[in-house]
Amino acid sequence: MTRLEIDAFLARHQQSFASRSAAALAADHTAEGSFYSPAAGSVTGRDNILKVYEYWLKAFPDLAFTWGPPIVEGNRVALFWHFSGTVAGQFFGDVRPGTRVQFDGAGEFLLSPDGIISVRHLFDFTGALVTAGVLKVKPI
Repeated sequence: MTRLEIDAFLARHQQSFASRSAAALAADHTAEGSFYSPAAGSVTGRDNILKVYEYWLKAFPDLAFTWGPPIVEGNRVALFWHFSGTVAGQFFGDVRPGTRVQFDGAGEFLLSPDGIISVRHLFDFTGALVTAGVLKVKPI
């Protein structure tokens, strides 16, 4: 893929997030693509990736990602991002609906003209669970 094609794909993927459509987000992945995050673990296949997006969109109907400029090397892209959303439902346990959750992370994407072949997200999942009220921190 050329840099212009990668930039166009990333813009489309950002629009998929803005649409808050799990189907649009999953369609950005190849049929046999892989997805990793500390929250979902390793997931393979567009249908399973769809379930990950559905879960997050149900938990955070207003979720938003802000992306920094991509670092591109061939078909490999690294992005630093900021997540924000308001808990509306289950989020890996009992939560206080209305709680605002924010955290930073990074994603490494391997792209093809057919979509995302693989993506690996890294972020402080434990911190997100603490913020959401799922985990309690014992004061020192």
